[in-house]
Amino acid sequence: MNKHFPLILAFCTLCISSSVHATGKLLSYQLVKSYTTAELADFWRKNHVPKMIISAKDSVDVYEITYETQFMECNPQPVIASGLFFLPHHKRTNLPLLCYDHGTEIRREREITMNGEQTLCLGFATDGYAVAFPDYVGLGIGEKDQLYLNAESEARSSVDMLRAVKDLSIILSYNLNDKLFITGYSQGGHAAMATHKLIQEKFGDEFQVTASSPMSGPYDVYFTVDNGKDREYTYPGFLMMLVKSYYDTKKPGVNMKEALKAPYDSIIPPLLDGCSSLSQLDQYLPSIPYKALTDEFVNDYLHNPNSGFKQYLKENSVYNWKPEAPMQLCYCNSDEEVNYQNSLTAYETMTKNGSTNVKLRMSGKKFKHVNCALFAAVYTKMFFDAHLKGGNKNGPLMKRMLIDIGKLAVKP
Repeated sequence: MNKHFPLILAFCTLCISSSVHATGKLLSYQLVKSYTTAELADFWRKNHVPKMIISAKDSVDVYEITYETQFMECNPQPVIASGLFFLPHHKRTNLPLLCYDHGTEIRREREITMNGEQTLCLGFATDGYAVAFPDYVGLGIGEKDQLYLNAESEARSSVDMLRAVKDLSIILSYNLNDKLFITGYSQGGHAAMATHKLIQEKFGDEFQVTASSPMSGPYDVYFTVDNGKDREYTYPGFLMMLVKSYYDTKKPGVNMKEALKAPYDSIIPPLLDGCSSLSQLDQYLPSIPYKALTDEFVNDYLHNPNSGFKQYLKENSVYNWKPEAPMQLCYCNSDEEVNYQNSLTAYETMTKNGSTNVKLRMSGKKFKHVNCALFAAVYTKMFFDAHLKGGNKNGPLMKRMLIDIGKLAVKP
């Protein structure tokens, strides 16, 4: 037998698999980082994470991949997207697949780090999950500009990365089982819910969601924007990102500066080019971001029922449907960035629509947005582990007691 036959067979199988769908084709992959169990254990020890909450069971390889997705359904021309893939180093069979959708990022540049949400990906991967961490369109090393809180773009790039990861399994010789979990925090919570919804409605023959756990997401985008129009924000740049997303999708070729007052019309658009940080954007904006918008734009939004921006926000709200697979909604009552009413509205609407698989998980009463993420992620992992390994869907009693003790030690 030709010694190259197994490689040729894998390549041919990959080509056949990729040709089934217009998008999701794996374009490139590169091993960019490997973490040993000793490194992971030492990191969590230094950050005071008890072994009962998470322990380093396997070393983890991190791959950067590129793949094809589409910018918008109305513009199906393939574009390049990127993401990170966290793979257990030793365990290569019967792996559950997890999609982790990240929170708000404005800069294209993305580092490989043990901090932030990549820490959460590592926590799942060391415990035997294969974790896809999509950058979304316009971030990482992909093409185009980001479409912030655009449900279609977030979900499409997530689904297409899952396809690419399946193709990669042929090359790297790991085996995925039929379990699929979806989660994400903040913008990632919105993206996770959008991804679950898209899979159920359009790709149920290809993927079956085992469970999802959106965390502290602005699921009702219209409510989130409208409720906050007179509020001061620590991060006023979020609204500017949404306005740009609206113009890029609904008014292609028209610069968003037409919606901005002077001097913001000349200052803000260049800061949304993917090279500036959110803090750089925020320092040039009023704390009430609506004050940067023209009176014409605001009046049309407030008083015109057919306002294009108003309709865009409603189109990208993702809570009004009936999930068939189990879903847990994590939130914190004192979240200053994403109103926890988003989670209550999603739960009430989905229940009214007939879903019996949706549950609320209040992750903390006193925590603001950043600290809420820590506990929401732990509750998410316990929820997923129960669906994977069996047991109480709320998590083991001793672990829940330890989490409650940990909450007392965290300052609001």
